[in-house]
Amino acid sequence: MVGLKISLSVNFYNVQTMKKLFIIIGVLFVGNLSGQTFTLKKCIEVAKSNNPTYQKTIINAEVANSNLASAKANKLPTTQAVLSQGMNFGRSIDRFSNDYINQLYNSTYGGLQVSMPVFKGFQKQYLTESAQILQNAETYNIETEGNRLSINILKAYLDVLATQELLEASKKQVENSRTQIAKQQKMLDAGTSGKLELIQFKNQVAADEGSQIDAEYNHQIARLTLFQLMNIKPNESVVFEQIIPFEIGQETVYNESSNPVEFLPEYKSLNLQSKSFEKLIKANKAENFPEVNLYGQYATFYASTNSERSFFQQVNDTRNGSFSLNIAIPIFSKFQNSPRTQFLNVQKKMVENTKQISQNTLNQDIETARLLLTAFGERYKNASKQVEISEENLKYVELRIDAGTINPIEFALAQTNLARANANQIQTKFRWILQKKLLGYYQSGEFDFL
Repeated sequence: MVGLKISLSVNFYNVQTMKKLFIIIGVLFVGNLSGQTFTLKKCIEVAKSNNPTYQKTIINAEVANSNLASAKANKLPTTQAVLSQGMNFGRSIDRFSNDYINQLYNSTYGGLQVSMPVFKGFQKQYLTESAQILQNAETYNIETEGNRLSINILKAYLDVLATQELLEASKKQVENSRTQIAKQQKMLDAGTSGKLELIQFKNQVAADEGSQIDAEYNHQIARLTLFQLMNIKPNESVVFEQIIPFEIGQETVYNESSNPVEFLPEYKSLNLQSKSFEKLIKANKAENFPEVNLYGQYATFYASTNSERSFFQQVNDTRNGSFSLNIAIPIFSKFQNSPRTQFLNVQKKMVENTKQISQNTLNQDIETARLLLTAFGERYKNASKQVEISEENLKYVELRIDAGTINPIEFALAQTNLARANANQIQTKFRWILQKKLLGYYQSGEFDFL
């Protein structure tokens, strides 16, 4: 049997091009990391090219493209060419004389057959529309996963910058303590200070060095987390670029009329999935309608029993064609299809429930981000005042140490207060930046760093 193969090409979303682009980006960025400076945007591009979860959404889009092509192909007529060669022996009826014969003879049959669906409650149309909708939904799923990955990269990136500043602050603290040891050693040599004071300062240096070790460890953990999100091997020579500075604590006006549900891709995808189930329900109910199909064929044959006519003469003599319109009326299909219709309705309700849960979570996230933005802004202002006061206090403590009128314990207290104030200021700053960027995304659906 020889079949006529018909194929469709769908170019709604060129996922193949996107996939190749991400592979090229991954090779360019991952292949030579030594000494590179990574921006936040670059980190996200590398993550998209390497992250398997994001790549899975692209593969799902490819599957949706194939399903749509298959649904469209099912609407086309089934056409096939048929060619058969046979050998008969024993009693049979001669195709030309209609007499009984008892002999061995050869026969050849060839033809073209066409079967075309005419009507079945528009079932194939609904299935095609459902596949088209799901293809669009998968497009939004790619964007959704990309946004989710971008947010995770943003958080990890800010953690790297925050721990880096904390590490630098701890190094300055160690350097300052070591400076005091050098001064105490000179005072001890001059006889203006005792051995106990020098030991106390050395103890302070050891404590500060311990804090520096913790800060270094936290920084390495933050870098490792970011590299893992990008799915590349950690590299110590990679430098992460600083974020463009904000005016920390500035008043932010959130547009109350902005509704993220209308433009965020995850909600668009859920809406399309719900519509897809509506089409599937209609397609399933179409099983209850009569099915109308049009059949046609054109054929010819040859038999060796007719020795008076040659092969080509017989092929010409026996040419014939036919058309038929068949109607099949289902009787019990309503009872057979009702459970599946109920199942599809439940699936549709689950999608709508997922959307409602996600929407409630989003509203809570927005309210939390707005509250945290205000709180971190106030905390940053307070932390900045603490830093200013602590720096001034440490300065006067150091002057009094030089004058020999204060003991090392007060220096340790002033140093600790400054370290705590610096840590609060740095952590609050980056937390404020995170909430600022998240609110910007919730308000516009776009990231200001891409």
